[in-house]
Amino acid sequence: MEIIMTRLTFFAASLVLVVPFFSNQVFAGEECVSGSAVIREMNLARQNPALYASYIEELRSHFDGRFLVLPGHMRLCTKEGLGAIDDAVRFLRSVRPLPALTLSPGMCRGAADHCAEQMNGAMGHDGSDRSNPGARMSRYGAWSSSWGENIAYGKTTARDIVIALIIDDGLPARKHRQNIFNPNFNYAGAAYGPHARYRSVCSIDFAGGYTERGQIVAQNL
Repeated sequence: MEIIMTRLTFFAASLVLVVPFFSNQVFAGEECVSGSAVIREMNLARQNPALYASYIEELRSHFDGRFLVLPGHMRLCTKEGLGAIDDAVRFLRSVRPLPALTLSPGMCRGAADHCAEQMNGAMGHDGSDRSNPGARMSRYGAWSSSWGENIAYGKTTARDIVIALIIDDGLPARKHRQNIFNPNFNYAGAAYGPHARYRSVCSIDFAGGYTERGQIVAQNL
């Protein structure tokens, strides 16, 4: 089981995450991030990693040493600088394409429960009732084989979220990336919502197999 969390700082690191130069679209009313949009974006990366490498490589021109220079000359300090960018590009150009993750409504509901619990500023993978991601998924169906979770804070677009998790700045094991490109994960659910400390939270759950609650009932009839 892989449980990975990120928060606000740059791309994605053990307890730290934030993003490139994307605008506050979700708060400005120009675009609304949805769980399904995040899963579509992950599937684009899984199915066409070479294309996704080009998206990440575009960030190189915005670096000054370890600083990412955003429009308006805002500077964000990264842990690895271009090293994390280049590592992600190498990975994406070498990895074989994977099948798309199947969007699970039940897993999305479990992720939404966690986002709702964290809107007042809480962080982490444990719920207020000490539930873990597997338990939250089990509220709406039954997972099998394995499960994992990524959490991103402070992101404003689906691409922003996925790029940050793939780059995994400051986290040498690249656990967020491993979840996205884990060939044993076939199902995913995601949710996005407001967060008191970092403005937004996105919870993404993965599973090797998943049966929706309604399907379980039908099978038992």
